[in-house]
Amino acid sequence: MAPESRDHGQRPRVALVLSGGGARGAAHIGVLKVLDELQVPVDCVAGTSMGAIVGGLYATGMSAQEIQATVDRIDWLDTFDDRPAREDRSYRRKRDDDLFLVKASPGFSDGKLKFPQGAIQGQKTFMVLQDLTLSSAGIDDFDELALPFRAVATDIVSGEPVVLAAGSLAEAMSASMAVPGAFAPVRIGERLLVDGGVSMNLPVGVGRAMCGDVVIAVDISTPLLEEERINSVFAVADQLANIMTRRNTEEQLEGLGARDIQIVPDLGDITTAQFDRAAEAIPIGEAAARKRLAELRALSLSADAWDDYLTRRETRSRLPPVVEFVDIHNDSGLSDRVIADRLGVQVGERLDVRALEKNIEAIYGLENFEKVSYSIESAAGATGLRVSARAKSWGPDYLQFGMRLEDDFNGDANYTLAMAYTRTEMNALGAEWRSQVAAGQEPLIFTEWYQPLDTQGKWFVNPKAFWQRQDFNIFDNNQETARFNLEQLGAGLEAGREFGQWGEFRLGYQRAFGESDRRVGDTSLEEPDFDIGFAFGRFGLDRLNSANFPTAGRQVILEYRVHRPGLGDDEDFDQLTVEGAQALTWGRYTLLPSVTLQRTVSGRAPVYGLIRAGGLFNLSGYETNQFAGENYAIGRVIFYRRMGNIQLAPIYFGGSIEYGDVYDETPDIDDLRGAGSLFLGMDSFVGPLYLAVGLAEGGDKSAYLFLGRPTGSAVN
Repeated sequence: MAPESRDHGQRPRVALVLSGGGARGAAHIGVLKVLDELQVPVDCVAGTSMGAIVGGLYATGMSAQEIQATVDRIDWLDTFDDRPAREDRSYRRKRDDDLFLVKASPGFSDGKLKFPQGAIQGQKTFMVLQDLTLSSAGIDDFDELALPFRAVATDIVSGEPVVLAAGSLAEAMSASMAVPGAFAPVRIGERLLVDGGVSMNLPVGVGRAMCGDVVIAVDISTPLLEEERINSVFAVADQLANIMTRRNTEEQLEGLGARDIQIVPDLGDITTAQFDRAAEAIPIGEAAARKRLAELRALSLSADAWDDYLTRRETRSRLPPVVEFVDIHNDSGLSDRVIADRLGVQVGERLDVRALEKNIEAIYGLENFEKVSYSIESAAGATGLRVSARAKSWGPDYLQFGMRLEDDFNGDANYTLAMAYTRTEMNALGAEWRSQVAAGQEPLIFTEWYQPLDTQGKWFVNPKAFWQRQDFNIFDNNQETARFNLEQLGAGLEAGREFGQWGEFRLGYQRAFGESDRRVGDTSLEEPDFDIGFAFGRFGLDRLNSANFPTAGRQVILEYRVHRPGLGDDEDFDQLTVEGAQALTWGRYTLLPSVTLQRTVSGRAPVYGLIRAGGLFNLSGYETNQFAGENYAIGRVIFYRRMGNIQLAPIYFGGSIEYGDVYDETPDIDDLRGAGSLFLGMDSFVGPLYLAVGLAEGGDKSAYLFLGRPTGSAVN
């Protein structure tokens, strides 16, 4: 119903205008609580940024109390972290964690690097807002909401304010709060939109034009800093943003008249980014509104009139619709069927919103898309689902860099530098071609093609080729007796099936040609060339919520390799690998018990088939790869505690207890080695960083500065 046709009797129409201000915007809720308490009717709402979110929820019919409960339960830090939850990433994408590459991957095409338009793409923010506005799904005219509503954004091309009055409510709210640089711009129609605070932070004129005989304007924008507080480059940047916002706010305030009510909560040092302090802003907003009690009471309704008003304003209660069509808007190189077949939506059945949201998270977890969103729309008398999958603007080809470093503070430092180039969307099913080069202690050249065979990515083939060089140490009674340098040039063909996001089974064959060079020991002995040829089967399960410092989930790997002369191998032997880990967490404390068993179950393993051990979490206290043998067994418990509340690079203090050994024959349990460690760890953007000391039986000890994932930090 259009605003001018509503029944207002003889009372003045009230426009509520809410400014932007980030976390400070929670003060708007306090103002709404006072309006509801005083039975002050609101006939239309206009908001910018956080004001658009609070105002938009109020316009759907939610009460102030309901909005407060909503804001209290939102995990804002998680909402502003667009990385897909690891549990929602495909098993293929989880294996990227094994490559010690920085997760940030700029695009690369035509010889140029390309970067995202914002640090946050807005995926989680949009999904949260979409969930909160489901009661208004299918309404694309904001005049038809429980209260007429407008959101204000800014056209980043022209700099002009854009008043959003129709379309997706969640999308309009997202655009209004898309802070430039922090959030990527939101495209609506032909416009590229960012935070409305850039051009119109307090949309008084918009509210006046909608319905405002009386305007209640709530200004929670940040005041300008005093000179003594402008003491850093960051403070200067903040002041520039404040000046821009304050200037357009003052322009809008000039439009207030004698009957209008201005409310300015005194939010002190609460900043726009401190969402952990949002709850503090609510009573401050309430107190500011109570300072204008006399003026607000003049707008109050009688009990009967208020009941009638609430009846008109109440939230529209709707069952999810029966889906009569599914419309896919996809600008990536993937087939529309890749998206449609993963949605799990059946035409002719009632929409399961929770299942849809979970499946959209899984589609986003493929990491091909900048944003995946949905809306419920009507067309030609039918109600259906529109899914928009927008390809990464900086894709589909990417560069990644990485580094692995280990220093024992005793003059022995090992490092590996890596670079990978990945081309995605090589065909409509989502084939990928990845090549990686690593230089350092153990150099590597690797290339692979990953080809899904169906639209849901269940079946795949994965040919690959590689060259690598590895060191193998042979010890006798803790004394190094030989060191081999092994080079291999090989290729393999693997095929298998993924099981959702949690697991995979694959079969493969690998053929390699190598040569061995003895660097320590009797170097007069001729080290022959060798051939490797084996077939294998591998099952992997990965439900860990983090590859580096998990707090929940488990991981399992089972692999069996068969080396035979008939497959091209010089030797005849079989090897079994069993690995498992389970994360158990209480508050800030986590235990990560794990076990690794690698066994040569038949035949004798040659040098290239030996299993390496030693190093942090892998018999701590000994040198990295100090031992090599045909068999290896270890049980370990890693424990750690998260320190403080740092989000970008969490810090942990912990330790480990380990018990195991490398052996040729089955050892007596009394012969197993005990070891342990203490460490300070950081989950940094370049990978896990450890400063640790290790101690083993017999007094062996080591210190470690380690960048990368040590073997055994979680199952690989």
